[in-house]
Amino acid sequence: MAALPQSLESSQEQLLEQDIADHVTLGQDAWRRLRRNRLAVIGLVIISVFIVSALISFVWTPYPTWRQALGPTYQGPTLAHPLGLDDYGRDILSRVMGGAAIALSVGVGASAIASFIGILLGLLAGFYRGKVDLVISTLINVSYGIPDLLIALVLVLLIGRGVGNIILAIAVTAWLGMARLVRGQTLSIREKEFVEAARTIGTPNAMILLRHILPNALGPIVVQATYLVPAAIIFEAFLSLLGMGIPPPAPSWGRMASEGYKALELAPHIVLMPCAALSLTVLAFNWVGDGLRDAIDPRMKR
Repeated sequence: MAALPQSLESSQEQLLEQDIADHVTLGQDAWRRLRRNRLAVIGLVIISVFIVSALISFVWTPYPTWRQALGPTYQGPTLAHPLGLDDYGRDILSRVMGGAAIALSVGVGASAIASFIGILLGLLAGFYRGKVDLVISTLINVSYGIPDLLIALVLVLLIGRGVGNIILAIAVTAWLGMARLVRGQTLSIREKEFVEAARTIGTPNAMILLRHILPNALGPIVVQATYLVPAAIIFEAFLSLLGMGIPPPAPSWGRMASEGYKALELAPHIVLMPCAALSLTVLAFNWVGDGLRDAIDPRMKR
């Protein structure tokens, strides 16, 4: 008999914990689980550092990113130049800071444009099906058969090599995966009872897409958009390595690595510094993307 009150008290505590959990929103629950992922938190910290560095570079850098002959060429790290000087005597720290602004602008800009195109076409294909789905799916399949690099190079040659043009060229090749993801999510969600109920009461198709289908597909979309950012950054760096990226004197990380490769044995810091910044940024976004995937996926809930 003495164990009965203790059992009732334990049951009440469990009910109270369950009631608290039921009142936690999906966003709050996802944020709580994201914070438990150490790699995701480290990724957020690294991204925050690069964002702050990029914002600062718009108004201040230790030296102008374009100024040459600040000291002996190939000079290693010193107090005046913590990351050393490159083959033109330019301050590498200043150029890495300026490169952060370019990399994040390209990554976020290309991801935003590609996501918008992919979401729009994916929603239309999955919701209307029929001829609309056939046309969009055919466009996606044909585009997958053309190398991304070829499309980007042709666009860059046609429209130029400015930052905005590079963003557009990358976005044109990056929307395919988003479109296929959103199409699949839409095909699944459009058959749910709440969507059928909305149709029954005469809700316009546009309202069904924006109020019912898109919000319920938002989790995978956010994760995919996060992965698009590092993919775009790597793509821009590769274009710069080929000499088709953002033209000098803009301090692109890819161009910095390409220019310093010739003196790799003499002054490895010229290549290592921009490559380290590029690798850290890409890893950070991938860690955050993995953390978001686990935090948003209801099957990962404990």
